[in-house]
Amino acid sequence: MKLEHIKEILKTVSFYNTVNITQTFSKEDTDRITVTSVKNTGVLQMTFIESGKVIFFESIDQAAEAVEGNINSPTLI
Repeated sequence: MKLEHIKEILKTVSFYNTVNITQTFSKEDTDRITVTSVKNTGVLQMTFIESGKVIFFESIDQAAEAVEGNINSPTLI
């Protein structure tokens, strides 16, 4: 998935921060990452499904780079 497409998806998740939207990113039919917006903020909460690690991003660009790097990587974070 291209970086620009990921950014657009994350902008949508961030924009609708008053409701509960979860975006799941997968690779080869394996869910790798879920992203939600922290309610009433622009902060994105990213959960790496395999490890359970949770990271918060205030920057859509940084969050998109993290998603892109993970789904285009042969190893899981």
